[in-house]
Amino acid sequence: MRTPDRPQNETLRLSALEAAQLLDTPPEERFDRITRLAAKTFDVPICLVSLIDRERQWFKSCYGLGVRETARDISFCGHAILGADTFVVENALQDERFADNPLVTGEPSIRFYAGAPLSDRNGFRLGTLCLIDRKPRTFSSDDQKTLRDFADLVEREFQYQELGTYYAERTQALNILNDISLDSRGSVSERIERALAIASQFLKLETAIVSNITGGVYTILWHYERHPTSLENGITFPLEQTYCSLLAAQGRVLAIDHMARSRFCDHPCYQQFKLESYLAAPVWIDDELFGTLNFSSPLPRRPGFTETEKTFVNLLGRWITDIIQRQKHIEVLDKLVANAPGMLYQFRRWPDGHSSFPYTSNGIRAIYQITAEQAAIDASPAFERIHPDDLAVVADSIKISADNLTPWIQKYRVRWQDDSWHWVEGTARPEQLPDGSVLWHGYIVDIDERHKIEEMKSQFISTVSHELRTPLTSIAGSLGHLPEKSQQMVSIALRNTEQLKHLINDLLDIEKLVSGRMPMHPTNQPVAPVIEESIERLAPYLEHRRIQVVHQQDHPGVTAWFDPQRLSQALSNLLSNAAKFSEQGASVRVSTKLFPDHVRISVTDHGIGIPDSFRARIFQKFAQADSSSTRGKQGTGLGLAITREIMAQMGGSVDFESTEGKGATFWLELPLAQPSKPEASE
Repeated sequence: MRTPDRPQNETLRLSALEAAQLLDTPPEERFDRITRLAAKTFDVPICLVSLIDRERQWFKSCYGLGVRETARDISFCGHAILGADTFVVENALQDERFADNPLVTGEPSIRFYAGAPLSDRNGFRLGTLCLIDRKPRTFSSDDQKTLRDFADLVEREFQYQELGTYYAERTQALNILNDISLDSRGSVSERIERALAIASQFLKLETAIVSNITGGVYTILWHYERHPTSLENGITFPLEQTYCSLLAAQGRVLAIDHMARSRFCDHPCYQQFKLESYLAAPVWIDDELFGTLNFSSPLPRRPGFTETEKTFVNLLGRWITDIIQRQKHIEVLDKLVANAPGMLYQFRRWPDGHSSFPYTSNGIRAIYQITAEQAAIDASPAFERIHPDDLAVVADSIKISADNLTPWIQKYRVRWQDDSWHWVEGTARPEQLPDGSVLWHGYIVDIDERHKIEEMKSQFISTVSHELRTPLTSIAGSLGHLPEKSQQMVSIALRNTEQLKHLINDLLDIEKLVSGRMPMHPTNQPVAPVIEESIERLAPYLEHRRIQVVHQQDHPGVTAWFDPQRLSQALSNLLSNAAKFSEQGASVRVSTKLFPDHVRISVTDHGIGIPDSFRARIFQKFAQADSSSTRGKQGTGLGLAITREIMAQMGGSVDFESTEGKGATFWLELPLAQPSKPEASE
């Protein structure tokens, strides 16, 4: 008797057989139907679907035979899987390979055998569909083709089995990953360790670890063990002694089914830990290897790791990467927030009017004397700390911001720790949520000291200006009526006096505008007369500078909503600036442009233009361009600041465009009709 040889790919073939999940399963009609039909077609007493295991042949379907397995070393099928063609023995008693085989000399008294190999989709021959007769017989090429057709039907059932197993496993894996990603209970550590336990059960492996690799050091960050040993979070090992050094070398998913039979069997990690199966994925953060997610067992993996299991570990590794990365970002943000002045917050207001702070930094304790946890439930305790005189203004400003989705900016007073009232300023941007609620993102800072300083400054400016204006007026009058022979001697004093008087007038104007005490009497009236009047008022200065003003009568009859005195003041500021920064003999153009809801008055010069470094602060008080070409120009640095305040209080605006060295265009915009009544400041 000749014992059947082993195929060259025996290890892989056995893994494929185990992966098919057919061994030791109950009989199934889908296979029994085929053996029954084949036996009747060929008129044989026995037909089998035989699977060749490590030391046995096991029958998934057996028609006409009362046993479910026999030894592999006496099997006919062990010979049949060595080739791709149908293996035929027409008379076993006359074949030296089988003449003394126990299956020939004893039951079932095999004389005739024909076996067609059964392969999986990867070409591994798992067994045979075989015919057995107790008497010798011939088997033609047509018979072999027919048996092959029956074998193909069995292989198709194998593929159905494989696909069913594949999709069932894949569905289970995706469901587990989905459950893990949606589970937001507890801390980051609790979520990761819970995920490791679930994944270990799915993979049927003993140990799961999330590690960090820094330099040559391997550190356990989180772990799960089905049977606890000495592993603890924070334990470190030299990287070269761990299985993760193998993964770090290749940078992708690593699967080892049986370490003792793998190419890594001589690695120090196997000598130290004796783990036979290992499945791991890298954890990449910011394009650098942060560590690994790995699963292991002291037992070999039979069958080997499937593609679904490898994909599962890879996707779980990405989820852990995202969790770690998000936690790092949160830690950085917390450090920044902890050092930010005031409080950072999210404020949410629902359609029914109730509100809360979904997020606040710890600064809320200083501003409102409540905790972030209290604010997350209800915002009412914060509003109770607002000064009664400011509460309605704050509420109205929030409503306007919500209705129009415009930025919220508000100054108001809150009760401080010592029961005094402190000024604070809040700024936030709103967004509409699908449920109709509005969510603001912003900050609130303590401006009490700044507010006190501004009040002192305003009071100082007002006092000094009034104290200086009266004597200066008298001096100017006296200097203006000196005898003609003395005029030349005091001309410099007169000019300086007028300059100082102009400065004081500007100081008074800006103080009144900021404090809201500047009288405004806007009505709907023609624009052109005010333009002409402003040009005429500046005629002496323009003649002195030899500046020609060209007034383009683009819209002579247009009317707008404004105070004529204040518009003339604002326009005069633009005209004097245009003349001041133009070369002598140059021209300045004044034009108008009509829009659907406003009119624009533009003043264009061809002077030195606005330096890029000065643009951001051009409308600030006392702002002057610090350059050699402008430093010598006389001015208070208040003209444009006054112009901006005037235009804002008339419901208009001021802006400009400029190319340095080629001139500038400043414009005033006025509403065509009376704007809506101003609400609380935003």
